[in-house]
Amino acid sequence: MSDFINATEASRILKDAIKKDIFQPESDTAAVFYNYDYLSKKLRQIASAFPINSSHYIAIKANPLVEILKYIKNNGFGLEAASEGEIALAMDAEALPGQTIFDSPAKTEKEIALALKKGIQINADSLDELERINKIVAKTSGNKSIGLRINPQVGQGNIAATSLAAEYSKFGVPLKTNRKKIIAAFREYEWLNGLHYHIGSQGCEMQLLVEGLKTTLELIQEIEQETGRELDFLDIGGGLPVSYHHDQQAPGMQEYGEKVKALLRRYKKENLHLITEFGRFAHANSGFIISKVEYVKDDPSGNTIITHVGADMLVRESLNQGQWYHEYALLDANGEPKTSIKKEIYQIGGPLCFSGDMPARDVQLPQASPGDYLVIHDTGGYTFGMWSRYLSRPFPKIIVYAESSKHISIVRKRESIEEIINFWSK
Repeated sequence: MSDFINATEASRILKDAIKKDIFQPESDTAAVFYNYDYLSKKLRQIASAFPINSSHYIAIKANPLVEILKYIKNNGFGLEAASEGEIALAMDAEALPGQTIFDSPAKTEKEIALALKKGIQINADSLDELERINKIVAKTSGNKSIGLRINPQVGQGNIAATSLAAEYSKFGVPLKTNRKKIIAAFREYEWLNGLHYHIGSQGCEMQLLVEGLKTTLELIQEIEQETGRELDFLDIGGGLPVSYHHDQQAPGMQEYGEKVKALLRRYKKENLHLITEFGRFAHANSGFIISKVEYVKDDPSGNTIITHVGADMLVRESLNQGQWYHEYALLDANGEPKTSIKKEIYQIGGPLCFSGDMPARDVQLPQASPGDYLVIHDTGGYTFGMWSRYLSRPFPKIIVYAESSKHISIVRKRESIEEIINFWSK
């Protein structure tokens, strides 16, 4: 199995879905396809890369589908929630309290109380939040796992919007100006028993992630020396970049894990409980989008393919094309891959009523025709989870499959007009 779902596989799965009446060309203008085999491979890579005493959680925000969350949980992974709604999704996926972590910069007292009552691990985002937790924690019983999120301030990656460890970040407690306050918090709050940091995701080089771990391990040494306490866990977040270019190799999870283990040995922290929270790594390359080509506009000023997926699902790609990229392919109306020696240059236009609804520009493709299918590769994470309600277009059908077991099914049906009306009604 490769690291990418190519056009040949996308064609094979689309034709199978049409044959089994799972994808209906007359009504399904677009659909998301998701491969369980690829997800399983990614989960195995994460589990094998880190120390045996590690726990691994997958970010719900990357792919919130409950059936996929259940699959993740059933494969021995936990779920990372960033809102009360995501806690509810984790519970609906039958995740146990110890299988859920709650991270959010805006936790309400109600949400904190809920998490403590359920025995869900909390990573506080600020010193003020620690004070809020302290008022609530005494009213709850049972084991408590509470960490403090810091910003180790080790630098910014190539994409500012997904870099969280520059000198300024809205997340965490800045380490350089709050080191003494952080140590004092561990002296004051006996229930505070771990640290959390997250360097960022796409665009953050592996060395930046490693530097964040080194900086945090030095802080742990200082906390333990000054307080006489040993921390129970270190949550290193996720963030290993994935490749959206099929001719480029992504950073290796095994290599990252080896660097992490080497630092734990250097700082004599091999027995520290390590937690990870990957999301994009598990999901991005595990899915693809099919969108019907509705129109093809040919003009000397630029040829444009009009499709049914745009900024409503590919918001980052549409608004910041220089930093977000997908590969594209064309299938004909029967689902067969289109090939030709001569290729055209196309702008990819979505269905929304604003000029920025352009997921990609200057894409080389075989000659396109209305009724073709546009394949958007590597869209299993951070795509439909960011769905926009603009223009009240129906949320597309989501189909999961596993070629190893010849399984294919619908995990979320296409949204009906009645459901759209209900959303906007009282």
